Amino acid sequence: MKTISKIFLSVLIGLLSAFGFDALFLDLFNRETPDQVLLLVIPAAAFGFLVFTSWEEPRKVFQKPTMAFFQTDKILPFIKENFSGILLALVFFFVYFYIGLILNPARVDTVDNYLDADNSSWMRRIADPNGGQLEMRGPHPFAYLIFRPFGALLNFFTKDFALSAITLNVLAGALCVFLVWFYFKRHTQNAMYALLIGSLLGLSTSQFFFSSVVETYIFSSLLLILFFVIIQKNETSIRNLVFVGLITFGITLTNFVQTFIGFFVSRPRIRESIRFAGLTISLGVVASLVHAALYPSSKLFFLPTDAGAEDEFFFSVFREPSWRVIGRIILLIRTIFLYTVVAPKPYVFTTEVGGTFPRFNFFKVAPETFSYSSYNGLGNILIITWSILLFVAGLLFIIDIIRIRKFDARLGFVLCVLFNFILHFLYGYEPFLYSPDWAYALILFVGLSFAPFSRNKILQVGVFVFLVGLTVNQWQFFEFIFRTIAPYAH
Repeated sequence: MKTISKIFLSVLIGLLSAFGFDALFLDLFNRETPDQVLLLVIPAAAFGFLVFTSWEEPRKVFQKPTMAFFQTDKILPFIKENFSGILLALVFFFVYFYIGLILNPARVDTVDNYLDADNSSWMRRIADPNGGQLEMRGPHPFAYLIFRPFGALLNFFTKDFALSAITLNVLAGALCVFLVWFYFKRHTQNAMYALLIGSLLGLSTSQFFFSSVVETYIFSSLLLILFFVIIQKNETSIRNLVFVGLITFGITLTNFVQTFIGFFVSRPRIRESIRFAGLTISLGVVASLVHAALYPSSKLFFLPTDAGAEDEFFFSVFREPSWRVIGRIILLIRTIFLYTVVAPKPYVFTTEVGGTFPRFNFFKVAPETFSYSSYNGLGNILIITWSILLFVAGLLFIIDIIRIRKFDARLGFVLCVLFNFILHFLYGYEPFLYSPDWAYALILFVGLSFAPFSRNKILQVGVFVFLVGLTVNQWQFFEFIFRTIAPYAH
């Protein structure tokens, strides 16, 4: 069959599929005209692209991958080979679980209280038998399809939706630590260095906090790390990358950009990148349609009427006074490069924001004034040390580019951080809420920059001492939160 015929048939099949699905399941004829048009055009393009791709070089797209740790006969050797990484993840699992039980009280509504996290509502969305009736906003295209099967499975054992949601969240955080360990063990063949970098991620404020406080972002972090682990393996097939990219897309729409950045940096070939993006987005649109049909309370990300609810979260640069714009930029810089790793002392609000349960934030806005959470004592030493590590890592990256004249995965991590800076300059209230979306990139960037010195004992001891100090600082941070919420948590 000629290409032009394939295109024509793909378009026709896509249009018919979109019309049939929308008419049967999404109340097509009772929607506003702009929504009707988009409900036909976008799903038709998605269905059509998938049909066309199934005809055009299907073996290159769907070639069977060979991921050793997904093969049952290699599970025991895998555990033996990676035992220290698994043990590290287990330690973090129990620490996160302990904190999670304290910070996610099932009988207290703490939405927006913990650095703007919607933990109470997400516990219900994940595992409450009736949680699927809650609204699911457009930025999470098919989150119910991803989370609720796991929530239902855990409920079978726990009989408690809050405990199920906490367990799943904590497990995702522990797996992030393991995957970072695995990434550096494979990269450097040095288990000690892998333990240090895995611990650096695990102890970072972002990872520590959102592995314990139920939200979607730790799951996004897990999938983004997994995506780069798969890229590191350098498989010919893109099936695994499309699958992980699709699930990342389904949890938080904008994180697809990070998977695309990682893909293009590792495989800078236009045609293959278009294939990856087309498959991921098309499958994402189809999954979103199924999600909306199964969960009528969910919104479709590509419909203007459904996306309108996001307007309140946008920061309008041209409508804000200069002091707020400058303050926002400084807040983002501090959050991305400092707060993400070393916890400062948060501000606490109660009646002044119309609440009774304490609300924690890393900034405070008063007329003409932007205030930021700060450090003292040990925190100052840690933040200076971290800043030096980050600066030297950046310097090593630049030197490597000049010397080798070739980019590596670190460019992808830099671009992912830059993307998040631009995105959250325009979107969101408390930037730290989104920090798992870039924390992994910062840690992997630093780890890769120092990887040539992974066997250097002075570096290993220095990082270990930093981690000991970071452990103390982070625990002081959580103790402050524990003391503050103690009178309100029961």
